[in-house]
This record gives sequence, structure tokens and C-alpha cells, in this order.
Amino acid sequence: MKKKLMVLGVSLALILVIVSGCTQSVEPKSYEKTIETARTDIWNAISAGGASSATVAIMDNGNLVYEEGFAMANREAGLAVTKDTQFNICSVSKVFTAAAVLQLCEDGKLELDKPVVDYLPEFTMADSRYKDISVRMLLNHTAALPGTYTTNAETTEPDPDYTQKFLAYLAGTELKGDPGKVSVYCNDGFTLAQILVEKSSGQSFSDYLATNIFTKAGMKNSSCYFKADNTDIARKYNEDGSAAPVEYINSLGSGGIAATAADLCRYGQALFQGKILSEAMVTEYTSPQYGDQTVPAGTPLYPYGLGWDSVAVADFERQGVTVIGKNGGSPQYNSQLYLLPQENISVAIVFAGNADVTGVANDIVQALLDENGLSEGLETETAEPTAATIPDELLAYAGIYGDGGAIVKIEFNNEKNAMIYKKYDGKTFETQGTYPYLSDGYFHLPVGYRAGFAKNFGQEFFMIYDQSSDAGFVSGQKMAAAAAALDTSQFSGKSWIPTNLSAIDANAMGVKTGVVTELPGYLYHTANGGYTLYGLKDATTTQMVLPYGRDLAQATIAENNGQMILTIMDYQLINTASVASLQNDEAIVIGSDGQSICRKLDNDGTFSAVMPEGGRIVIYGPDLQPDYDSSSGVAEEIPVTAGSYLVFIGAPGATFTYAYTV
Repeated sequence: MKKKLMVLGVSLALILVIVSGCTQSVEPKSYEKTIETARTDIWNAISAGGASSATVAIMDNGNLVYEEGFAMANREAGLAVTKDTQFNICSVSKVFTAAAVLQLCEDGKLELDKPVVDYLPEFTMADSRYKDISVRMLLNHTAALPGTYTTNAETTEPDPDYTQKFLAYLAGTELKGDPGKVSVYCNDGFTLAQILVEKSSGQSFSDYLATNIFTKAGMKNSSCYFKADNTDIARKYNEDGSAAPVEYINSLGSGGIAATAADLCRYGQALFQGKILSEAMVTEYTSPQYGDQTVPAGTPLYPYGLGWDSVAVADFERQGVTVIGKNGGSPQYNSQLYLLPQENISVAIVFAGNADVTGVANDIVQALLDENGLSEGLETETAEPTAATIPDELLAYAGIYGDGGAIVKIEFNNEKNAMIYKKYDGKTFETQGTYPYLSDGYFHLPVGYRAGFAKNFGQEFFMIYDQSSDAGFVSGQKMAAAAAALDTSQFSGKSWIPTNLSAIDANAMGVKTGVVTELPGYLYHTANGGYTLYGLKDATTTQMVLPYGRDLAQATIAENNGQMILTIMDYQLINTASVASLQNDEAIVIGSDGQSICRKLDNDGTFSAVMPEGGRIVIYGPDLQPDYDSSSGVAEEIPVTAGSYLVFIGAPGATFTYAYTV
């Protein structure tokens, strides 16, 4: 058993302990190098241009030993980040949702291993297995729900009807596997858990957290959404220097809480002190909880707790230090919370904008451990593996693999004793890297990980492993050609633009659907650069075939008023081939059904418009990526490219005045 150093008092003062009847002094900790590391890493991230600002804090044995804000929270108002500036903590919200559920279990209002439907009869799905989903499965990512209901999940103003629409969406969907088997990160489970908290407590989710968690932990700057009328919000700034609209995440239980880094540390301290949960329930909360088919062999690289990404972060576990972690990310924020329970230390950092928040947090924790001798040091390094011949049994793993966001082809080069890793780009498989096979039995990647293959549960898997252990995760499932290929023509080679995008929905996705000629019987749809494989139920309906895929969404095609409409979640999308070209003398008026009006631009030029109240314009480039969105700020004149698409969004009767100059 690895030795753990227990911190036995207040970290900034001289501590007296009794050893063999003698009084000895224990030196207080030092934080100088730790703070220097934090400042250097954070300023580097901000200077690189992705991050706009940051907040960081360290709490040791109840003492806030470090708290600092970086850069400007609001450049227009000249406001720097202060100790009260709120940041969206994104998926770190999940640890609070899980804690709320566990409190209700302690109160006898819920039981972890009872079916969710016992408490939420309004929860239904088009898949009888949903009745087997337990409360625990929502919190350890084994519910097998599709993934993330994105319709109005991230908006420019709160949507009070989000959870109601979410339940209606689930009623028409299926599961991607058997509940309880595989832990695959799933936002939908925590949205259901949020609804469960409200139903069981009789309070709104925000009121429940405020009373039972935030107040108990002394988290005065924490709230669901940002605090009402709060102007001290860290804004995310775009590359051109403009401020992104304030982000509201309506899936509150999954990612909609705002806080400060210091408040996150206060939560850790309250947890250590037993203010939030009993000791037994904290053990339940922070113990490994992953499904037994999460990996085909070995242990998961990310051992989920209840709400936690990892209850034993590998980099620190190797040093004899248990670190419990939760990461969060949204289009505008990135967050990381680390708890060191034996040392009674909490570390938290949140960025507005894009940054490697986990890398920065790891550096801070490592500096703290090194500076104060809190770790046993890295394990003794073994001899470096050498080049080796690929065993014949591994060659059979060549083929096409699918995960939640990529279609991958694995090939082997016997002459180089290497694996060739290729990704599908919509047309062909492009080589991403060639990785050597070494004497330790793995293909070595250039980023500190190893790749391998495994067979179990009737499937073959492409695996990514830790550099020095058998801890890994499924990076792809091998796909076999369907025995009888269905007609895929309705999906093949099509591009789709949304016709019912709301004025506040930040997820302005365009979609492409198609087939991989080398894999008959399957199709893909792609948005934002990822490619996900689906099977077919029939010529117009997809089905999920990747139980290890993170975010999946079934699609159907149906005719409506003479047009073929693709439905994904609540999004209705029109085939771009049927989109009319924009004419300069055309009157753009939203009809009584509120459907968006889509038009194609035939020439390069410039575009400008006068927006009606509550109106919105999104311009998609020929690649279907949003090139312009008026919800992020109205530009006087917008350069446009031939082959782009305009979507006019507004209430019934809304009229758009515009100019299109070529």
C-alpha cells in the first residue's frame, strides 16, 4: 500500500503534534513556486490568444492560501477579474448535481439503485430498456442515453422550457446500449438528475442548490446561471476583440452553474468537513463507479465516481497521491476542480475562452506537491522498450472503427512494424500518423500514450492506454459490413441547413450526411468537423450502433410540404439542393409557422441587413460552418462567399431589410 502524507492542521501556521510523548514543530507549507507556476501558465494561455481571462484558487486545510484573477473581465467597462467575478464552471456543475441527489438519498427521498421511472413517471423513451435505468446510472454515465440534447442547451438568454422539451425529445428516442454496462460521458443523465432533484425536493434546482449546498459551503458567488442582474461576469472575447454574447447553459444540472475558483475550493473544504454529505456518502460519491464493460480488459484511465471524471487521476496516483477531478468545457469557458482528500487541499481554475485548463491545473498541483514534499516521487522508470515485430494475431485488427466523433481506419505496415492511423474526411481516409510497435506490446503515440487492441463482449476495440499501466479507454469499435445493405440514397451526399433554429440557440449547426463506400450498410452525419457512424432501420431512419460513442443523435427524413426534411433532436433541416438563391428585390418575411427562411448566395460579395426586433441572421460558408451570426454582434457589412447560405430567423411576421452586393 502506498503511503499517504496526512496534513494535520492549518497550513500557514506552526503546528504542534505529539509523537511518542514529545512535542515537535511541523514547518508550514510553502506556496511561492506553486503560485509562480500558476501565474506563468495562466498568462501564457492568455497571451496565446485563446483565453480572455482566468480565476484560480488554492485552499489548504480551510485556508485560502492563494486566489487571483487575471486580465479583464469586461474590456468595454474596464473591469478586471476580481474575487467576485463569476465564470461559468460548465461540467464541474455535475459534482453539485450528484451531491444534491446523494443528499436526497440521505433524506430517504431517493435510492441510488431504484429505477428513475419510480420517481419520474413522466420520463419515457421509445425503448423498453429505459425502465432499467437507475438513479446511480445517471451519475456514473452508464444510463446509455444518446448523449447531449443540444437544442437550446447553450443560449444567449435563459430558456425556462429546456427540461420540458428535453423530456419530450427523450420520449421519441432509443438507448445506445444496455443500461448499466458502459460508462460513456453523458450530459443527458445529469439533466435527468436535475429534474429528479426538483421532483423529489419540491424546489427548483437553483433554490435547492442555494439552500443545501452553496450556503452550507459559504459559496457566496455561486448560482445557477449567473446571479440575477450581475455585471461582474467574465466575458469571452473573440479573435477580432469583440465580446461574445453572455452564455447561458440551460442544462443546469449538466453544466449551467456559475462560480469563482475560490468558491469551488470552498466546496471541497465543506465536503472534507462533512458539511455537505455524511462520511459514508462521501465515500460513495468518490469511489470508482464505472460500468463493468467500460473497458474490455484492465481498468479505465478515467475511473468515474458519481459526478466525478476521475476519483484517481493517473498522473498523481503514480506518485502515491489521490487526486479527485472534474473538468468542464463549453464554447466560452473551461474549468477544472481538483480535490486532494488526504492532504485536505482543493485547487480550482476557470478560464473564459479556450485554454488547456487541465494541463495548467496539473502543473499547479504538481508544483504544490514538489514544493512541499507531498508525493512519493515518480515511480522508478523501467528500461525503454525497443522496436519489435508486430505479432500475427494483431494484424487481424486492421479495419474501420467508429467512435462518437470520428471514423477511423487502422492499417499495419509489416516492413516498418508500425500501425497506420487514418481518419475519414468525408471523401477518403487521410493518414494522421504512423506509430511504431515496441517490445512492451503497444504502438507508441507521440503524446505520452500507447495504443493497442482488445477483444471482449463480442466486439473488437481500438484502445488508448496510459504510458505505464493497463489503464485505458475505448477509442473505437471495429465495424463489420452490414449483411444486407439498405438503401442509403436519402442520406448519401446531402447537405442540410436548419429551418427552425431559434433566435437564442448558440448551436447553429449545419449537417452533412453520406456513406462510407468501404463500409456498406452504414451512413454518417457530421457537424462541426466530426464524423459519426449510424446504422439504418429503414431507408429514412437511422439507429445508433456505437455504444461507446459519446454524443449520438438519431436522424429521420420525411417529406413536408413537398420538401425532404431531416430531423435531428428537435432540429429540422432542409436539403441545401432545394434552397433558392437570394434575390436583391425579394421580400424576406417570416411566415405564420415561424420557420426560418433559407437562401443561397450565388456570388462573392458583401451583405448587410436591418434586423427586426428579436431577429437573427446566420450565414453558413460552403463548408456549412457558421461564418457569421448576428447573435454575436451585428456587422454593418459582411464579406460573403459564393455557395454560402443565409438563414433568416424571427417571429411570425418579422421582416428583414437587406442589401446583397456582388
